Amino acid sequence: MQLVEEPGSETIEHLGKQVRLLLGIHQAELAQDPTSHATESSRSNLMAVQHTVRQVYGEAVARDVADLVGPACV
Repeated sequence: MQLVEEPGSETIEHLGKQVRLLLGIHQAELAQDPTSHATESSRSNLMAVQHTVRQVYGEAVARDVADLVGPACV
C-alpha cells in the first residue's frame, strides 16, 4: 500500500484532536466501569484510529500525533 503525501501541521493537529477525544471517552468509560462493553468499545476505537494513522500516514506521523496527545496515548 502506498502512503499518502506527508500531512501538514494542520492535519496532524486535527488527528491529535480526534485521538484526544477518543482517549477522553475511553478514560471516562474506564473510570465508570473497567469491565463494561462501553469501555472495551472505546478502547477498540482508540486502537483503531492509532492503527489507521500508522497505515495511512506512517510511523513518523503516528509519533507526532502521539506527542501532541501525551504519554497516555503511546
